[in-house]
Amino acid sequence: MLCDKCHNTMDAGDVMCKNCGTAVQKLNRNWSRFAKISVIILIIAAFGTYIVLYNRNMIGLDFLEDLFGSTPTVEDPPAVDTPYVGQPSEYEQPQNDEVPPARRSEEEQAAVLSAIMDAVNAYMREHSHINFIISSMGYLHNISSGDYITLELLGRLGHLDDEFLAEDVLILYLRPKDVERFDEVSFEGVPATQMEPLTVFLAYEVPTGIGLHSRLGTQLIFRENLNQLLISYYTNNGEISRPTRADRIYHYVVEMIQGTNPVTDVFIRYLAVDDVHGFVAFSTDAANHIVTNYIFVQEHENNASVSLRVLASGFEVTPHPIVAINGAAPNFNFQLLPNYDITRISLLDKSAAAFEDILEVMVYSGQLEEDEEPEFMSVTPVYAYIVDARGNVFLGHYNNGWEIMPVGSWQVAEDVLQLMLSNPPLYIIWQQ
Repeated sequence: MLCDKCHNTMDAGDVMCKNCGTAVQKLNRNWSRFAKISVIILIIAAFGTYIVLYNRNMIGLDFLEDLFGSTPTVEDPPAVDTPYVGQPSEYEQPQNDEVPPARRSEEEQAAVLSAIMDAVNAYMREHSHINFIISSMGYLHNISSGDYITLELLGRLGHLDDEFLAEDVLILYLRPKDVERFDEVSFEGVPATQMEPLTVFLAYEVPTGIGLHSRLGTQLIFRENLNQLLISYYTNNGEISRPTRADRIYHYVVEMIQGTNPVTDVFIRYLAVDDVHGFVAFSTDAANHIVTNYIFVQEHENNASVSLRVLASGFEVTPHPIVAINGAAPNFNFQLLPNYDITRISLLDKSAAAFEDILEVMVYSGQLEEDEEPEFMSVTPVYAYIVDARGNVFLGHYNNGWEIMPVGSWQVAEDVLQLMLSNPPLYIIWQQ
C-alpha cells in the first residue's frame, strides 16, 4: 500500500509512513477499497439488468450507448466494382409478381457487340503499328500510352457512339487456345493456326455465365472459369534472380541452348529467371558476335524444375519485341528483360582490327602474356569485355585509343556500364 501523503510504499502493518511520518488513515484505506468494490458491483448489476430487460424486448442496443457512450458496430466491406471477379452468383428467377427486365433479342445483342468490335478494330488499326498493344492481366492494354482499352476510351476517341458507352462489356485480349481448355468452350471448325494469336474478346453477362464474343464466334464460359483464366495471365511469378554457374538452373539453360544448337561452347550474355519464366541472351563459339535471345518456361514437377522449354526466339530482330514476347507468354514479367534495347546489338566480328588492338594494349600494360588468348572477348566499336584464362575480368573503352581496366566481376562491369549509359551494351558481358 501507499502513503496518502508522499505515496511511498508501506507494509501492511505500518501505522506510520517511514518516509514522511504521516499516520496511516485506516478509514481512507477502507473507504478506497469499499469504493472500488461498489463500482464493480454496480457494473455487474447494470449488465444483469440489461440482459433481463433485453430478453423482455424492453430495451435495445442503445442501452450500451447510454452506458459507455458508443455502440459497437461492424462496417460493411467495401464494394467490389471489378466485374467478373469472385465466385459466380446463381441466376435468380423472379418471384411473386415481379416482372423480369426485358431482354434483348439475339439480333439486338449481336448488333451491340458488332458496333463495339468495330470500334476496337478501328483503335487497333490506328495504334498497333506505333504503340505496344499487349494483353495485360487478360485485358487489352496500350502500354505505350498506359491506357486500358475501354468503352469510355473508345467513345472519347470518337470510335464508339455515345449510345453504347453504358453497355456492361469488358474488352479482353486472350489466346483462344487458353480459353478452349475449359470444357464448356468450343471452337469447333477453327484452324489450329488461329488458336495461337492473342485475340480480342468482348465479355458480357448472360444468365448462365459469361458470353465471349470474338472474330471466331461467340462462346459461353462459366464465370469462375473466366476468373481462373484471367488470374493465370497475372505477371506476378515470384522473385527475379540472376543465376550464375554456381546455380543448377544455369546449367539447365546451357543444356537447353545446346539442345537447339549444335554447338559446344555457350556464352550466357544475360540470364534472369523467376519462378515460371526466364530470359536468356547468349552467343556460341561458332559466332561470338551474334547474340540470340530466348524466353523459356520452367516446367515443374513436385516443386522441382525438371525441364526448360523455349517459348519464343528471334524476337531481337522484330520491330516490337515486347509484343512478340507477350504473344508467346501473356503472363511473362517484362522485368526479366535486360536494361538495353534488344533490337540494337552492335558487335564486331573477331576479324575486326579492334580485337588485335585490344590485345596489344593489354600485353603492353602487362594484363596479358605475349601470345596469350583470352577465354572470352566481346567488342563493340566503343566498348569491350575480356575474360582471361585465369578468370580475371576487364572492361575496355575506346577514346582515341583503347583503355582497358580490370574490374572485379561481371556484376561490377554491369554496374559500371549502367552508370555510364542510359542504353548500356550489357550484351558484351559474359554472365558467369
